[in-house]
Amino acid sequence: MLLKATIAGDVAGLFFPQPAELGLRVEATVSPRVERKMVYAGGNSTSFQQARKDLQNLADLEIKTERVRRATTRNGRDRLALMRLLEQAFLDKPIPEQLRGGPADQEVPPIAVVMCDGGRYQRFDRGEAKPDSGSFWRESRIACLLSMTAASYGNDPQSALPDFLKDVSIAKKLAEIGQVPGDNSILPKEANREQELPWERGEMLSKEIVASSRNWKEFGSQVASQAWYRGFGKATHKVFVSDGSSAIEELQTSWFSDYTSVLDIMHALSYSLAAARAIHSDRESAWQCYQQFATWIWRGEVDRVIASLAEHQQELGVPPSGASESDPKEIVRRSHVYYSNHRGRMNYPLYRRNGYPLTSSIMESTVKQVSRRVKGTEKFWSSEGGEAVLQLRGDYLSDSEPMNAHWQQAIANTDGFRAYRVSA
Repeated sequence: MLLKATIAGDVAGLFFPQPAELGLRVEATVSPRVERKMVYAGGNSTSFQQARKDLQNLADLEIKTERVRRATTRNGRDRLALMRLLEQAFLDKPIPEQLRGGPADQEVPPIAVVMCDGGRYQRFDRGEAKPDSGSFWRESRIACLLSMTAASYGNDPQSALPDFLKDVSIAKKLAEIGQVPGDNSILPKEANREQELPWERGEMLSKEIVASSRNWKEFGSQVASQAWYRGFGKATHKVFVSDGSSAIEELQTSWFSDYTSVLDIMHALSYSLAAARAIHSDRESAWQCYQQFATWIWRGEVDRVIASLAEHQQELGVPPSGASESDPKEIVRRSHVYYSNHRGRMNYPLYRRNGYPLTSSIMESTVKQVSRRVKGTEKFWSSEGGEAVLQLRGDYLSDSEPMNAHWQQAIANTDGFRAYRVSA
């Protein structure tokens, strides 16, 4: 009887392969190819409900919303587990290796660029008390790791302020960046001129995205580890571009201290516009003042801007305690402090000569791409689910397409044993 049973088992295994042999998890209800489509839809559609409709209309797959959510979250957790292992391996290395080392088989980018910014999403865990603030909105952290070609110039390739930065059409953008208070009617009513080409810089070779709900301190080590595995530590030119917020500055000094720190020039100009509006009430004088400030900043002569603001502050007077953000005295004071704090990050002629990026516009567009999936007044994420989807969103937006390797590894690691989650 035992022999017959053994023979029967061998025959069954010959004609009916076991799940592990097909690359299937024991608990799997779909093939790896279908699960891959489910996770792609769950990580890129605007919602899990929309993912279900996308699968139905584009792949002729009838899969319930909850199954899409579970598959997406599970694979997001798997990606997170791998990222944490890689991060710990990076943290275990000595500091000199963290700063200037990298994988032996990784191509080193001519210019390595890191940018960071924050997005927004709503988080709510079942059983959790309502926040004291009454709001469920939380900040997501996002980073861009850019590999760029080298573009070194003997002289400043564009020493004059570009026309589009002089044009009134740029005022609306600057006002949005700096949330500049005031009346737009003070700006001159000119016809928009055609925007000229951007200043000379290196070309982007690849873009990798890191997204997480971790706080800035924890996010710093995550970004640093991913930059290390991309060979950034060995790069000759390393650049960190940000808007100058204190949290991102702290991240840069903690994890990217040997990078050239560049203040996004559009954020710098937004403070010039705010100050010009505060100093002059008529539109022509305000616009001329902005153009003068902008020209000095473009040339790297920020000390002249600081000195001019100090003179205007003396004329206007010191703002009273608790002054409104729209108080002209407070606006001038804030602009003076901003430029004084960031003067060492505003050597724009040198950055142009080296082909470095001057703006974080790529970062801003990336935040919108990530937020398209997770942000919404009707969307609430658990801590675990939000983190898993943020990880997948960054993966799918990365040029290296890490999810391809994820699926190959998932199939290769299938061993026929059920995976159990161990609670903390």
